[in-house]
Amino acid sequence: MGIVVVPYGPLPSWRFKFSLSFIVVIAALWTAGTIWAGYIVGRHVDYYATKADNRVLQTKMAYVAKEISQGRKYLALARKTETQMRRTLGMGGAGAVVKEDALGGAKPEDTLSFRKIIEEKAAKISESMFHGGINQMSEESRRALTGFEEIAFYIANQQNIRKATPSIWPAAGRLTSPFGYRLSPFSGDFGDFHAGVDISGIPDSPIYATADGVVRHAGWAAGYGQAVLVDHGFGYSTLYGHTAEIKVHEGDRITRGQAIAGMGTTGRSTGPHVHYEVWLNGKAVNPMKYLKVGETN
Repeated sequence: MGIVVVPYGPLPSWRFKFSLSFIVVIAALWTAGTIWAGYIVGRHVDYYATKADNRVLQTKMAYVAKEISQGRKYLALARKTETQMRRTLGMGGAGAVVKEDALGGAKPEDTLSFRKIIEEKAAKISESMFHGGINQMSEESRRALTGFEEIAFYIANQQNIRKATPSIWPAAGRLTSPFGYRLSPFSGDFGDFHAGVDISGIPDSPIYATADGVVRHAGWAAGYGQAVLVDHGFGYSTLYGHTAEIKVHEGDRITRGQAIAGMGTTGRSTGPHVHYEVWLNGKAVNPMKYLKVGETN
């Protein structure tokens, strides 16, 4: 195989002869060089692309680290707030979170240092490190939520207890017979145990429920005449005896201060009054400890 070069003008021409094997070698070298050049260029492109991706990844991880760090600060504040609320409410040591170290684990400043992560090369950042911090924050969030739910339940329960606790006078009038042993108003003998207090007043004047509750009995009861029995829950019950007109029925839900009857002298009675009893956990207790001076409804 030959190549003839004919120049323009008076210059002589050149003739080159090549063997087939030489042509094959040159073609092979050309192909190898092209492949090698492509490989080198590709490596450089991949390097710069990876470097750009790493920078984007570092920026994203820096943002995530900042958000997690901020979240942990809020969790620490919530934990302190919960502790203070428990102390204020007198909840004591009960609950999922009581003290600052009750959650376990390190303090926020002792845990994963996100600043150090940001300063590291992206290739050295372990995804599991972020997962550990996020999982720990999630667990603390769950416990904090449980703690505040318990506080909310405690407050609601205390409100219900206050509503169920007798705390006002059942009627306006004069206290004529205290709780405990006394002289019998019928025989004059001592030793008659009086399970409540007697409050005398104007006939048909209103008698009030002393706490929220449900009417369990409204009608005649031996010895008490026309009587109303109210179940307040939490172990409390109250009884109103010797009434005239009963204004409620069994099963009615009533509220503190609601008029439930009129003052009368039904049953074993010497005059118009209301016999008022307070029961706690199945035992009659002195109603005076639940009566506020000067408050009738």
